[in-house]
Amino acid sequence: MRRIEFLFDFASPNSYIALAKLKEMSRRSAGNLEIIFSPILLGGIFKLTSDAPVPVGSHEFNYMDNNLKRLSTLLGIGFHFSRDRFPVNSLRALRGFYFADNFGKAQEYVDGVFRACWAENEDISEISVLHGLVRALDLDPQKFDSFIERAETKTKLREDTQKAYDRGVFGAPTFFIDGQMYWGTPEVLWFLEATVLADIPHG
Repeated sequence: MRRIEFLFDFASPNSYIALAKLKEMSRRSAGNLEIIFSPILLGGIFKLTSDAPVPVGSHEFNYMDNNLKRLSTLLGIGFHFSRDRFPVNSLRALRGFYFADNFGKAQEYVDGVFRACWAENEDISEISVLHGLVRALDLDPQKFDSFIERAETKTKLREDTQKAYDRGVFGAPTFFIDGQMYWGTPEVLWFLEATVLADIPHG
């Protein structure tokens, strides 16, 4: 069994594509690759690093858009880049991760939020959208609302973001395998699959 830690923000379209590749790798490994989900708030990371989201309409943004379309087609998943909502406000959705995780539904929640945001073009900053995702997991939206507004929940996300920064993280997605950090566009996972994780059995 190998483990790969996946540091993500729902606001990151690169993280959405990376998750699809990670799930494909996990399926092909016949259960020999475990994904560890670690949410971070990119806004907090950018504040710590004096960075900012890619400017809409810039050469970098246009390349990212085209590249993500190529990769989503390769992976056979839906992808829609709403320029009007970029950068995405993912704060409540990220706090909600801890709520779902408490019920053993972290994977399902992460899948649902990413799909809603980047495949179905829904606004995950809207509480009604998050309620729909929570109900789909047979969880209580009212308890969800209370949980994500707790001081300890807000502190947890801030602390996890700070811990990530202290480990050298400066963006998302970021991956840790055997204590080594890897970052970049999702193509880095193809590299890791062929090199670092080459010893994992594939079906």
